[in-house]
Amino acid sequence: MGKTARKPAVQKQSGPAAKKPAAKKAARWNGVPTLKDDRREAILRSVANVLRNSRLSSLTIKQVADELGMTKGNLYYYFKDKQDILYHCHMRSVENSLRALSEARALGNTPAEKLRILLVRHIRAIIDDGFGSILQTDLENIRSSQRKQYIAKRDELERGVRLLIQDGVRVGEFACADVKLTGFAILGGINWIPKWYRPSGPFTSAEISEHMADYYLRGLLSGAGAAEQPAPPLKFENERDRLAGNI
Repeated sequence: MGKTARKPAVQKQSGPAAKKPAAKKAARWNGVPTLKDDRREAILRSVANVLRNSRLSSLTIKQVADELGMTKGNLYYYFKDKQDILYHCHMRSVENSLRALSEARALGNTPAEKLRILLVRHIRAIIDDGFGSILQTDLENIRSSQRKQYIAKRDELERGVRLLIQDGVRVGEFACADVKLTGFAILGGINWIPKWYRPSGPFTSAEISEHMADYYLRGLLSGAGAAEQPAPPLKFENERDRLAGNI
């Protein structure tokens, strides 16, 4: 009886052409890493809430994680550390303000109109978005490279405000002895709003922004222009609120 022919042994393919089973990626954030941008946005919103509620007294990674109902480990998947979170909050705040500057340039017809639109929208952004509270934090708490990026944006905003004031002086609409100092005074006063603003106070962000914009403009307008910008006085609910500045 003849021998049964043996089937040639199948050699396993090796080298670049070989197909390896795909490694299963570790699931992160419920196994949906494609939502990373949305989660980063949610985290930044959470930071804004923490900043608004704590008044910068004790911003910690744990506070942010607790606000979102997640662990600190998951939080670090989206941001390197606390410095990284602070940087993105600073950038979000200044980007909102630069957007207000761009809109003011497009919508206003005169320097006064443009400056008023900018101030109203800038103040509203600082109050409503919550990121304005980050303005009171020390910039030394973020990395040097990130700090430079933020400062470049902040300087762009300051230049924009000065140019609007300068244009108003040039056409005789504003009276201003020193444009640079005036710009610093206006932006510095606005940056302090998160320190005293109370969401539960008697005034809305819209009322505060309108009143403060009119206040700053009255200080700049000269001649007949000043008389054309009346602003109703804010009415405090009681004397205690007035004295405490609890608005």
